[in-house]
Amino acid sequence: MNVIIRRKLKDMIVHLSDKLIRGSVAKVKQQSFGDDEVVGLRIFIFPGGQKTFYYCYTDNKTKKRHKEKLGNFPSINCVQARNRAKVIAVKVMEGVSASQIKREVKKEPTVNELFAEYEKQRLKSPQYKPATIKKWKTCQRVWIGKNTKDPIIKTMFAKSKIDVGSLKLSQVNMDNLKELHGLIGSKTTNNANSVIQMFSVVFGYAIEKKYISKNPVEFKKADFYEQKENNKYLTREQIERVLNYALKYDERSESPKLNLDYYKSKNLKPVSCAIICNALLGGHRYRDEGAKVRWKQVSFHQSTLSLDDSKVGQRTYKIGPRNLKFLKAIKSEYLRRDSPFWYPHDIRREYIFPSYNFGKINNIGKVNDKPYVNCIKATWRTILKRLNIDYLPPYNMRHSFLTDALSKTKNLKMVKEIAGHRKISTTERYARVLGEDVTDALELIDKQEVAAPKVIKFSK
Repeated sequence: MNVIIRRKLKDMIVHLSDKLIRGSVAKVKQQSFGDDEVVGLRIFIFPGGQKTFYYCYTDNKTKKRHKEKLGNFPSINCVQARNRAKVIAVKVMEGVSASQIKREVKKEPTVNELFAEYEKQRLKSPQYKPATIKKWKTCQRVWIGKNTKDPIIKTMFAKSKIDVGSLKLSQVNMDNLKELHGLIGSKTTNNANSVIQMFSVVFGYAIEKKYISKNPVEFKKADFYEQKENNKYLTREQIERVLNYALKYDERSESPKLNLDYYKSKNLKPVSCAIICNALLGGHRYRDEGAKVRWKQVSFHQSTLSLDDSKVGQRTYKIGPRNLKFLKAIKSEYLRRDSPFWYPHDIRREYIFPSYNFGKINNIGKVNDKPYVNCIKATWRTILKRLNIDYLPPYNMRHSFLTDALSKTKNLKMVKEIAGHRKISTTERYARVLGEDVTDALELIDKQEVAAPKVIKFSK
């Protein structure tokens, strides 16, 4: 004779773990286990295979038993379930009624909804620059909304079961934020830090709107990934080799012009080469302060370049003799019908480095809406490979120019002005890159002159 022993829920208390739940199966009837760490947290296991976390509690006023669904396993794990249960437990202790708890849980926005609201209300210019808005939207879409075509990232999310975007605001805490930070950091540390900084800003907005009372983002400096600077740079000899290969003037012309036959023989894109040369001759950021620049921003008479919206705001830079000669050569190309710089009938005529692909459909089916060349990586990689120079990212062209400038002048203040840095500490990174040579020179400059003064005789 089979004897059925009925056990009370309070007797089935264990330390819930993902391993325990994964191995538990209900054969005939549902069964449940309570957690020994958070009183009221239970996992219900159903015969069909579904496993659901609930928080069970008694209403202080009505003395009725209630249970609030927290989520299905493994969509949420034990740690996440405990965190969600703790939030409700606090409300129960404060005397909030069961009906009020249900309403608050139902009405409370999710992380995805909060980010969407912030994007609509606050993520606009002039508070944010276009590049920042683009990066923000990409990070939100990929790492919070989990909307990506990247198979590697899809696999990462599938294995980890992390889905912070679907959580209610009160369910977000340092545990799930650190999980997300670690997941993103396994692929890109820069984006991992950026996403956490985005969370801090958005939850600050949530406090302002009184959605929550406390910002759950409590990351300290040590919690973030170290921002490693890429200090690689081209030497002076390598800079000259790249310039000699990427910049060829037509020696037959009295005024500076480009030798288009040379670029054709080397199978090089003249406009991309020109952007590279401009960066190495002027030291500006190759895209925002180079490829995007229009002719109206250049003054040949005053030898200046005016930038309305650079990384450090509005600035006017002096143009050096070599860079000025180069820009004059580019300007003359706008008069040659066979030149890749000649576009007299559309907006491209305003740009120094016009794009051949403007208005055309690219390989992913989108129309190219940039009238300037936006990417020069292929040409840059080709040139470095042909010159047997180890690859370094295109933005390091600026580092190369500024490092060389400091090596030659030993003058931090002057290089700071050339670079357009707000703080001298930013420029000092180039002194660290060069090492003892520049450091010793700077110390020598700071020493007081102790030699006897010379008497200068004036001729009658």
